[in-house]
Amino acid sequence: MYLGIILGVIIGGAFAWLQLLALRRNELLEKREQVPTLLRQIPGSGGRVAFLLIALVLAQVLFQSASVVWMAAGVAVAYAIPFVMRLKVKYQHR
Repeated sequence: MYLGIILGVIIGGAFAWLQLLALRRNELLEKREQVPTLLRQIPGSGGRVAFLLIALVLAQVLFQSASVVWMAAGVAVAYAIPFVMRLKVKYQHR
């Protein structure tokens, strides 16, 4: 159980970090009025999703004793926390 949670938190945190980096980059481009087209954004987002899937498969192969359910829960919680905090800050400034 604990191994699944730990692996999920690590994978979910890394994925959230990559997503936040891309979001900040897109916000900076938007401020400069250099908004990338959808076709330019797809390879980056596809690469991040591929990272997530590969990391989950590797974790399941390398750590077979880890519970997949707890790993998924760890990914969901670790991924959601930074975005919930970001939304909270955004709506407090309104």
